[in-house]
Formats: sequence, structure tokens, C-alpha cells
Amino acid sequence: HKNLGQAERILDLLEVGPGMRLLDVACGLGYVLDMAQARGAAAVGLDLSSRALAIGREESAGRQMVLGNGERLPYPTSWFDAVVCLGSLEHFMDPEAGAREIARVLKPQGRTAILLPNSHHLRAVYNVWRFGEILPDLQDFEQFATRREWEAMLTRSGLRVVATYKYDTGWARIYRPGRTLAWILYNTLFRVLGDRWIPLNMTYTFIFVCTKEP
Repeated sequence: HKNLGQAERILDLLEVGPGMRLLDVACGLGYVLDMAQARGAAAVGLDLSSRALAIGREESAGRQMVLGNGERLPYPTSWFDAVVCLGSLEHFMDPEAGAREIARVLKPQGRTAILLPNSHHLRAVYNVWRFGEILPDLQDFEQFATRREWEAMLTRSGLRVVATYKYDTGWARIYRPGRTLAWILYNTLFRVLGDRWIPLNMTYTFIFVCTKEP
């Protein structure tokens, strides 16, 4: 699954450019690395899935990717100018350990952008009202939190949140048979127009731009 618009937005927020050293934690296929390299950055990726890395290397032999655990990054302290983690930290068994590792490998003047899901986005609120529960997103393991809860976790991990952005555009990954009309309406209202009218605290995902605590 590729969300090029999401990746482009995050690279813009970090002002990724020539001479920068960038790490993509949980890089998946590694397409973000291509985008960072096109901007002149030296980009490397790490992922826990050997299958994803194999497919990524088949797509592009130039992608610098390693197999590894985001909770124990195999890189020196204060090594990267920029670190991105897009919709993956919430799948870690210990997201706080992953955030601590991001803080550790980030240079003192570096910045990171971390995309995380909101437990109280509008669709979740509707599902609680309609069905009495937050319906799963068909993921094996995923954690959700409010904006303040995620910010507190990042702060405990040694990161300072300097800006928070909403991200509610693009198309939903999951299509459930028999709910075609609902799927179309959801995508139209909550994704296509999301960045325009959905409040920050009820967005589908947050982009947290952070620096390293001194």
C-alpha cells in the first residue's frame, strides 16, 4: 500500500533536502526512500518484514534497507538529520521503546515526523454511537490514542512535539463488501474533504513533528 501524498507532506514538513541523512523506521517496501533520495538526501530504511524488503528491492535495487526491529535500531546515537515513521509505531509491541530509539538516533538539531492514529476520530465516534464499539481496522495489532495521549508518550520518550498536523486525505484502505455506498460517502466526506473541515482533535491521523529533547 502506497500513500505518496502522505509521504510527500511529511518530507515537506521536515524540509528534506540535499546533504541530509534520513531514516525511515518501518519502511515497508521503501518507496519513501526513493522520494527522499530524489530530494538529494541519503536515505536508509529499516523494517521487521523480510518479505516487504524483498519486494521493495525487486522494485528498486537502489533502496538501502535493512532487516531490523524498530524498538532496537542498529544505528549510532545522534546519527540522522531526519527520521520518519509513517503509520507504524502504533503496531509496535512497545511504541514508547520505538519512540525512545527514534529520539536516540536523531541528531540534537534533527527533526522527526511520526504519523499516528486517533482513537477519537469522527468515524470511531460514529461507530461507538451506532454499534457501541470502535470497529477494528482489520490489523493484527494496533494501538490508538488521543492527541494529548500520543504527545505525552512522545514527550516521555525524549521527544519534544513542536507541531501537530491533521492528515485526513487519501482513500481508505479497507473496502467491505456490501457497504459500497457507505464506503463512497466516507471517502468523499472524511478523506477527500477531511483536511478542510475535520477538527484537529477528531482527525483520522496525526502528524507529530518533533525535535530531540536536550
